[in-house]
Amino acid sequence: MEQPNRQTASRSAGSARAPFGGSKHSRRLLGAALPACLALAISGGTARAQPVSAQDGFAANGTYQWNFELDPYLWLPAASASFSAGRNGQISGGTTTAVPSISDLTQALHGAFMGAAITRYGPFSGEMDIQWVDAAAGKTTAPGPGGNAAHLSLSASYVRVAPGFGYEVYNGALGGLPLTVDARVGFAYFSWSAKATSEFDPVGVSPGGSFVQPWLGFRASLYPAERWRVELGALGQGFGVSGGSWGWGTSLIGTYSVNSWFDVNLGFRALSSERYASDTGLLNQGQRSFKFTAYGPLVGVGFRF
Repeated sequence: MEQPNRQTASRSAGSARAPFGGSKHSRRLLGAALPACLALAISGGTARAQPVSAQDGFAANGTYQWNFELDPYLWLPAASASFSAGRNGQISGGTTTAVPSISDLTQALHGAFMGAAITRYGPFSGEMDIQWVDAAAGKTTAPGPGGNAAHLSLSASYVRVAPGFGYEVYNGALGGLPLTVDARVGFAYFSWSAKATSEFDPVGVSPGGSFVQPWLGFRASLYPAERWRVELGALGQGFGVSGGSWGWGTSLIGTYSVNSWFDVNLGFRALSSERYASDTGLLNQGQRSFKFTAYGPLVGVGFRF
């Protein structure tokens, strides 16, 4: 069987729905990341836009060339989150939600942005994945011993910015179909905040924090037909650094190129992240933990340069 031409996968994989309140630092980081992605695309003036194919990153004669993708997307996951804070972690909370409906989104969502970008040059690739969500909701508790119910105002926010680099480690075929595999490495910056108040406690509690996790992963792309790509991505993150943080992510996304510069994407994505920190000094036993898991359908579009 004749070997297919050298090929390379595209798109990023692996990562959250959530709630950003965000510090000034997280907003500056998010604001700097978006122009950087656009600058990469604009700077690729020598790239030749084409539908997804095994030739991304390579010219027809096999020489390296620049290719870019910008992929805004909508991710609607079921999610579970929990946190603890304070001395011995006595302040804690958590929530579990199903895949949100349009009604849920209009009632709770304050703002959101999700997008990915990837640039390729031969077997080399650079990527960026960004999620930001800010949401709030109200909840009435059951009457207590005094017969009074309380209305709670809950808000939460989350931002994740995950740049990375990749290198094509396999170029071949699977069942006669072109297949490429990229090894990937990078880091993810997380910032989260939550707040709960009531008419009996207008100040409430507002834990939050930020941390950085390294990650390692792979991306495998199969091209079953012209203009089609099926991509499987996975990563592990944290590895016990930054206060004992761990996490993982995976995705399966199908892409169809409508023309040489516009794609549609449909798939499934899951992400889990955990972070624990404590200060057990003589006078301080503060503890903070944050766990977040989300999984659900993803739909988006892509722009190629």
